[in-house]
Amino acid sequence: MSKVHEETIICPNCKGKGKFDLWESMNVDLDPELRDKVFSDEAFIYTCPECGHHTGVPYGTLYHDMKHRFMLFFDFFKPDDFNYEHVEIPDMPGTVDYTYRHVTGLWRLKEKILILEKGLNDVAIERMKYMIKHVLHPEMAEKDVELYFGDVDYADKELSGYGSISFFYHDEKDDTLSARYPLDRYFEQCKACELDPRMKVNKCENVDEGWIAMKLKTNEA
Repeated sequence: MSKVHEETIICPNCKGKGKFDLWESMNVDLDPELRDKVFSDEAFIYTCPECGHHTGVPYGTLYHDMKHRFMLFFDFFKPDDFNYEHVEIPDMPGTVDYTYRHVTGLWRLKEKILILEKGLNDVAIERMKYMIKHVLHPEMAEKDVELYFGDVDYADKELSGYGSISFFYHDEKDDTLSARYPLDRYFEQCKACELDPRMKVNKCENVDEGWIAMKLKTNEA
């Protein structure tokens, strides 16, 4: 079940007080509206009942999807000295085949949800994004572009017989741009992750571009 408690928020605009639901855990099967609140940002935005001012309320939570069998331990911010140590979590009945991940940042949370809902290998996705930025388009790495998973289209046969996979990013003007690649490249990264012992996840880790970069610098492959 989901777990929530009320917090009193003082509006920075009018100084009025109001109540805000702070979710300690979200079970999106039992409370499906919480998924929508994550993607609309409503779960993290307080709206003042007095003046209507919107205020961001950053906090961490546990996102639990029973249907797709994953749990995301979410922190709103990623500290500068983040060390990618795995998160210790207790064994829970009925979750042996779950995917566990630690996620930082709201955009990354939404992205990870989409990846795992679609049954994709998030390690392969992150490795593919790394290769796109650092091998195919090094100018993206130079500009420190944040690349996000967009969608997978198995019916799109224009680029390959398997379909296509898309990613998006924001340019200097904050416009959203997208790029589409043959789905074959994703499957190639899946195979690379299978053969490379450095890509093995220790139960619950923060698997993002920094994690991939750290693993590729080791010489255990």
